[in-house]
Amino acid sequence: MLDYERRSAVTTLREPAPLAVRASLGVRPILRSVSKRTIVLALTILGMGVCVSVSAGARSQISPCTAVSQPVWSPDGTQIAYYGTRWPHPKNHHHSAGNNLLQALCTMDGNGQNAQQLRYTVCSEKCVDPPYQIDWLHSGELIYLIDGDLYRLAPGQKPKRFARRVDSPSFATDAAGDRLAAGFGFPGCLTCGGPVTVLDVPSGHVVGKVGGKKFDNAYPSLSPDGSQVVFERDAADDSSRTFGIWTARANGKDLRHLLRKGFQPLWSPASGGKIAFRGYVKNVESLRLVSPNGRGVRTLVPRGVSTVFGWSPDGKSIAFELGSGTFGKLAVVDVATGKIRQLLKLYYSPTADWTPDSQDLVVDTSPNPKECSSVWRVPVDGSKPRLLRSC
Repeated sequence: MLDYERRSAVTTLREPAPLAVRASLGVRPILRSVSKRTIVLALTILGMGVCVSVSAGARSQISPCTAVSQPVWSPDGTQIAYYGTRWPHPKNHHHSAGNNLLQALCTMDGNGQNAQQLRYTVCSEKCVDPPYQIDWLHSGELIYLIDGDLYRLAPGQKPKRFARRVDSPSFATDAAGDRLAAGFGFPGCLTCGGPVTVLDVPSGHVVGKVGGKKFDNAYPSLSPDGSQVVFERDAADDSSRTFGIWTARANGKDLRHLLRKGFQPLWSPASGGKIAFRGYVKNVESLRLVSPNGRGVRTLVPRGVSTVFGWSPDGKSIAFELGSGTFGKLAVVDVATGKIRQLLKLYYSPTADWTPDSQDLVVDTSPNPKECSSVWRVPVDGSKPRLLRSC
């Protein structure tokens, strides 16, 4: 177990809530569908969550870790971190009144038990928006993005801001967690233009700016060693023109047009691995692969790809949502064989995160944006999924 200093998951409301990160949590980098479904999740996340059981204590004691949103695995695969809120919401609570909801960054065991709030992260009044994304690095630190600022949270310490003005709803890290890349602008912004920014995580210093200011350079993904970045390039106007997929060194040099068509590339974490991306084959949206040198393009999933959750850590599989509309199915595809295995029915705004050993996924999904969701531990070998938490 990673040595985070955790506190009781019960907060007495009569006491003033300690200043936290005023936290929130959010979307992991996903391919294209982030623009609609996941951003809606970020805006409605305070109305969602997974109910975590609370012991029969005094009525004045309520946990900020009851509702679970956006769970992610610890590097050793023994714990799950997430953004938590109280559940049910107070009577007459409404989003227009501001984010005055008891909340915290929390952890629970990999079996869904022992939910605990992390010290220094509790907030109950005038809290900022929920974080767009959270990640648990090999160093043991949590990093997360809140309203354009990046924070790190080391075990037993207060959150520290290490980067400002990250104008993006998501970020990507390399395999070691030493470098971080963020695109420019938010989905739906038709006139945003700016570079991909690559940061050194330990120091917060800028490694490079990639792509210039004349285009919307978005959805970056780093090579396993963090030395290169791949990203999507679009027009920074309302023309809806796209310019395909590009690569460059992390310091911004050697800009190269990799593919004329394609969007939201995702670099395999395995050394020498491929780059996955979404594209169209005969007007049908598909999941495709290409080598980092631009050769060997092939279609992996020919149709029905709604959301791509990410590569497995070993680079052998990709998790994605199969289907369209409100309902879909969690699926994984074997990169070598193309074999697809369907694992779990999905509902509104699902998220999924791989275990470090590439054997399981932690998934949360909600049947309604105003209802709390269910969290599942899903084996990728097709074994029966295990429900960790639900209302």
